[in-house]
Amino acid sequence: MIREPESLKVHVLADALALDIHRVTTTLPELERMIFGAQLRGTSLAAPLHIRAGCAKPSAEDFLMELEAAASAAAQCHYLLTLARRVGMLPEETCVVLEEQALHLLRSLLLLMKAERSRIRTRAVNAAQVTNV
Repeated sequence: MIREPESLKVHVLADALALDIHRVTTTLPELERMIFGAQLRGTSLAAPLHIRAGCAKPSAEDFLMELEAAASAAAQCHYLLTLARRVGMLPEETCVVLEEQALHLLRSLLLLMKAERSRIRTRAVNAAQVTNV
């Protein structure tokens, strides 16, 4: 089942977070930008990339697997943002906003994953009922 990524709220959230993090990390000093900034950009990019990959997968199980990877990336991104705030690498106000974005993305992904698992279980039950008839 191929989906349109732009129609998913989680993709819109993930894309916005990746763009915002890219903008913020360009202001870091060179060493931090090359090391920490690259890691932060990588985790923020992983979420929308996994969502897009999942949308191209033929099965609900494969889609769910990619959503799980996106959620993992969002959690990593959130941690890196908290670290950046605690060590003073980025302004606290900026980090707080980005941390909230990352948490919102993570929560939204977890809700979508729960819904997908429910759909998969329902389909399995329905298929079992059809074969037992």
